[in-house]
Amino acid sequence: MPHFKHILFPVDFSGRCRAAEPFVMSMARQFQSKITVLHVVNIPAGWYGSIEAPYPVMFDIPAMLQSGEKQIASYLVTLEAPHVNRVVLHGDPAVQITAFAKQHDVDLIMMPTHGYGKFRSLLVGSVTTKVLHDADCAVWTAAHTEDPETADHQDCRNMLCAIDLVPEGADLIRCAADLATAYNAKLRLVHAVGAPEVSSAGSRDAEFRRYLLEWTRERLSMLQRQAGTTLEVCLEGGSPASVVRGAALQHNADLVVIGRGRGQKSFGSLRTNGHAIVCESPCPVLRI
Repeated sequence: MPHFKHILFPVDFSGRCRAAEPFVMSMARQFQSKITVLHVVNIPAGWYGSIEAPYPVMFDIPAMLQSGEKQIASYLVTLEAPHVNRVVLHGDPAVQITAFAKQHDVDLIMMPTHGYGKFRSLLVGSVTTKVLHDADCAVWTAAHTEDPETADHQDCRNMLCAIDLVPEGADLIRCAADLATAYNAKLRLVHAVGAPEVSSAGSRDAEFRRYLLEWTRERLSMLQRQAGTTLEVCLEGGSPASVVRGAALQHNADLVVIGRGRGQKSFGSLRTNGHAIVCESPCPVLRI
């Protein structure tokens, strides 16, 4: 069972962060978590000008920290949580966020990311990218917190677990199942089957596709037996991001759970697709 007893909520005072507040409050209420609201004052490079005549720019760091403390005081003021702490630091935001999480036993980092485009042609912000990669704890993020439809996902009723065919997949399934139990939510597994290259031998392609599907179903069944679950599986051909997005829309998912995987700092063999999953998912994503 995930124990999110300490939630770290990094804020930059943007509309995205304001829109993420209800999700943080909901998670904190669900797990009776204490919350640390963190703002990192990003001090830019101290030298500007041409190579021939650079000149230093002085920053009044105490004044910048004081300004941040005034702004952060308005975050989560109505939350009934065991404890809400507010911290202002300065430096590189991603470095400070991950360092704070490690030093203060944070179980979950919740932070939105950038989202652009009517059809969700999106980019993951550099800070969120670094945190997703470097943080040892779970990370919740969403690319569409400012979209009106995103608010509908605050009550976690339907969950998807994007599963990879690695031994660690059983642990991810088990963790996602425990989380679904805590929310009393419906959980489904989703897996993207890579499509073979099309050749002139169409019958051989069809035979190989059947074999690949059968092998994938057996592998997923084995992982479920190890996890002690009998969950519904969404199995489709295509890229992981598009398959996860399609399943999330079809089943009105409120949360997509992804894992780290074997031998990788983050996302496992989904690593190259992890950012695309975050970008294209119509609902928040939790990397465990």
